[in-house]
Amino acid sequence: MNSDLMSKRDRVEGADAMAQATVNSGGMTAGRSVRRRPAHCRHSLPRRQQGVAIITAMLLIALGTITIVSITNRQQLDMQRERNEGIILQARAIGVSGERFAAALLYRDVQAGLRENTDSLDDDWAQTIPPIPIDNASIQGCIVDMQGRFNLNNLVNADGEAVEFYVNQLTRLLLELNIDETKAQAIVDWVDKDINATIPEGAEDDYYTGLEYGYRAANRPFVSVSELQLVKGFSSAIEAEADDYERLLPHISALPTDNGPTPVNVNTATPEVLASLSDEIKPLAADLSRWDTGAYEDYPECEDIFDLSADDGPETLAGAGRDLEPYESTLLFDQEVDSADTGEESAPAGSYDVRSSYFQVRIDVEAEGIKMSQYTLFERDAEGKTRVLYRSRDTL
Repeated sequence: MNSDLMSKRDRVEGADAMAQATVNSGGMTAGRSVRRRPAHCRHSLPRRQQGVAIITAMLLIALGTITIVSITNRQQLDMQRERNEGIILQARAIGVSGERFAAALLYRDVQAGLRENTDSLDDDWAQTIPPIPIDNASIQGCIVDMQGRFNLNNLVNADGEAVEFYVNQLTRLLLELNIDETKAQAIVDWVDKDINATIPEGAEDDYYTGLEYGYRAANRPFVSVSELQLVKGFSSAIEAEADDYERLLPHISALPTDNGPTPVNVNTATPEVLASLSDEIKPLAADLSRWDTGAYEDYPECEDIFDLSADDGPETLAGAGRDLEPYESTLLFDQEVDSADTGEESAPAGSYDVRSSYFQVRIDVEAEGIKMSQYTLFERDAEGKTRVLYRSRDTL
């Protein structure tokens, strides 16, 4: 029996040894065959992972490049913006300096007391400021007497009621400029306090609120002459109306009337503004005018806004022998008017003068390719001191 057990154990151990040998050699074990994977199968998965990794890396590099370029461009834009802001601040500072220079000219004019302290185009302030280089910039400018124009705010009194004389004056001015005189009604409605439109061509809230982009009538004095473009008949969006605005612009102002209506300075008024004063003056205006069409000819930018070219005025204005000697008093002006004896109604006292208190300064600055125009409205007192009433840049 012992020999049988030993023989059986030996057989089992032999079988185990053979099975182990079979496993080691890739043979059969426990009745099943063991096969190794082909080489191409063993390496296919790692290669696919390597391809995905390369694509991911390329995407990361591309995103990084885009980010760097974007940051660089943003920095360049920020630097350029800061540079432009610095240039603009410099231009504004130069503009204010030019404004102070103009104020000094106006002060010196009063202190000099020439020609009975009258204001005319013969005064130093009426000469253009020549181009002056300042570092990398240049400055140029001019001063214009705004009382040589019709003050739109004269149309109403302190109570906001229309004043007949000035309404008639505006009507005559429009006729002189070949503009439909009924447009005066809409201008009056814009500044008077009531909300009743003048018939037939006036306009109040019911008209303006009905526009595509509605707004309300101001019913207060004009702040700036550019505000006229909001008034019926002078819209900048309609070519014919824009033409009327441009034609009227050199002859009007928007001055405060806290101390009453501002008189027209007969020494600086255009012939059309003189003609608007009365039917008596109308036929004499061209000869009475001391307006010099060449006053700003050396400064086209100023002439485009404030002046009239010689071709725009009456033929007598171009005459070589025309008298341009300023009136030293309203009495001398009245004598010339009376000598004509037209028989028409004369302009009331106080509606014209030979002195002015309101002046507009235009300063043009060019700095490293950036251009800026500054407009300043001055009020000058009897001592020659000025104060700024209004300042704007690049628009009137």
